[in-house]
Amino acid sequence: MNIRRTIIFGVLGLNFVLTFMLWRQGSFDLLTSGATGDSLIAYGRLGGLLAQLFIVLELILVGRITFIEQEFGHLQMNKIHRLVGYFLLGFFFVHPILLVMGYDAQSGRSFTAQFINFLMNWENVFAAFVGLILFLGLTVFSIAIIRRKVRYETWYVAHLGMYVAIFLTLGHQTEFGDFADNLGWAMYWNVLNVSVLALLFVYRFGRPALAFYKHRFVIQKVVQEGGGVTSLYITGKNLDRFSFKPGQFVNLLILSRKHFFAHPFSFSAAPNGEYLRFSIKDCGDFTCKVCLCEPGTSVIIDGPLGVFTEQKSETDKYLLVAGGIGITPIRALAEALSREGKDVVLMYAARTQNDLIFHQELEAFSCKRSYILNDVEQKDQLPGYEYGRIDLERIQKSVPDFAQRDAYICGPAPMILSLEGQLKGAGVPDSQLHSELFMM
Repeated sequence: MNIRRTIIFGVLGLNFVLTFMLWRQGSFDLLTSGATGDSLIAYGRLGGLLAQLFIVLELILVGRITFIEQEFGHLQMNKIHRLVGYFLLGFFFVHPILLVMGYDAQSGRSFTAQFINFLMNWENVFAAFVGLILFLGLTVFSIAIIRRKVRYETWYVAHLGMYVAIFLTLGHQTEFGDFADNLGWAMYWNVLNVSVLALLFVYRFGRPALAFYKHRFVIQKVVQEGGGVTSLYITGKNLDRFSFKPGQFVNLLILSRKHFFAHPFSFSAAPNGEYLRFSIKDCGDFTCKVCLCEPGTSVIIDGPLGVFTEQKSETDKYLLVAGGIGITPIRALAEALSREGKDVVLMYAARTQNDLIFHQELEAFSCKRSYILNDVEQKDQLPGYEYGRIDLERIQKSVPDFAQRDAYICGPAPMILSLEGQLKGAGVPDSQLHSELFMM
């Protein structure tokens, strides 16, 4: 484990330890008091502390904090974010349910009466309950089967409610329980929350705003690439000072009425100091409107993000595999690696010849290339192409030394999962496998 990762896990572990110490010096004694309901109250308070600690962790995971995101990767952090959300929801339910049960055992009220008493008479509890309902709604909204059926814009706006929910729970945290009459612990808790919120603000909002101020990004031109793909060429001031690595992506916010939502897109060209390029396939919703963008439109860029880069490689030889629009970060990688004179093999699969974008550009790179068409009905009509799918057998035939190469795979999820499984089974170490779902 490297130093940066050790520090990150160390800080996280320290805060879990401090949280349990906070509970230990406060409510822990209730477990042995013998009074009716005290043990339920003690565990209920622990659930509340852990719920807030998991909120802090969620904010870190979605905060795009550079030194953390570049260690674990944006997509991996999103997966952890979803998992942590389920634990968070569990603690959110444990906290009020156990407290209501504990206090109603002491007061003699019914569960419902005690619950209403909390809402009506305890300061900031009603606001925290509204926050809980918001968190519940967002968690249900994030379930994969539901997430796939809603528009990206709807999902994006709904998740802004998370910040409202967090705000509603803040006032409730340090007023009762383990923080009562303990200024030191209350100060630690407030500093922790304020620090994380400050990091979130700096990286989610401050960094894109600063980049826009420094570079004044605007759309230079809009180019149709074929196959339903549109490339946006973005220029600005001092672009040679805007640093990114081939293979990375950004969240792109086009400042026009038709496009006023941030969407993730990969760079489709390596850094050149003249322009940034993003090539976007028409997949419906926002993407079908990209071709309507007008030159001169301002753009806010949040990023770069992602670790699908040369810097993560273990070897000095590369196998680049692209499926469909997954060619965008692969093309940027191929360009940069070719400039460096690296040993590169590129395998690019698409449904038809028309879907193979950047064909002429790829031909200019000093790497071995093969183009695979999925539409086998054209096999006798278009000589010079391979047909079928990219699988282990095809890779073994075209790239006999594939196990000694770093493999970068970008495309649809089924393609990535299949190829990763086949390559692992053929002896390619995990550290040499790099993948990323294409950014539409």
